[in-house]
Amino acid sequence: MKRNRSFRAAPGALALILTCTSLLAAAPAYEWGTPLDKVKSTLPSDRESTQFTPREKPKYKNKLLSYITAIDGELIDKIIIVRLNGRPVTDYLFVNNKLYTIMENWGSIDEKTVKEIETGLNGRYGQPLVQQDKNFFIYSYNSDTTKVLYYIMKNTDGTATCKVYYYTRKLFRMLILE
Repeated sequence: MKRNRSFRAAPGALALILTCTSLLAAAPAYEWGTPLDKVKSTLPSDRESTQFTPREKPKYKNKLLSYITAIDGELIDKIIIVRLNGRPVTDYLFVNNKLYTIMENWGSIDEKTVKEIETGLNGRYGQPLVQQDKNFFIYSYNSDTTKVLYYIMKNTDGTATCKVYYYTRKLFRMLILE
């Protein structure tokens, strides 16, 4: 995959690069609260992106979106999602045109890629708190500015369905101030 070399993360921005079996995924490279226009202007030009609202796609699933709208249902009209297609599918969620969360949907992947994602997260955030319920795992990570939830559902065929949620540690505070 071709990388956009003209982008430079702002000082203190969260940057994590995961190399996974010929895949290159860039996790959050923006500070929380970065304006929508700035994020869109730095997205890789070789990956298709789309923009939508939760009202335009009522079947859209995102655990953090559900949390945000549970706090204040009126925020639904202030939310925009920018989706970057590819592997993983990456959704940037904005409230009032400010970046609040990022979700990477890896879909079904092999065990090697599951481990590579985990290794990348461990390298950036340290050892996670792990919760398990049969074949479902949640790895929880923290940094000074970011919380990460890595969801893994292991399948009987040796693959797993994975999503990674990144969000600001100040999510509740930012929502209250909206």
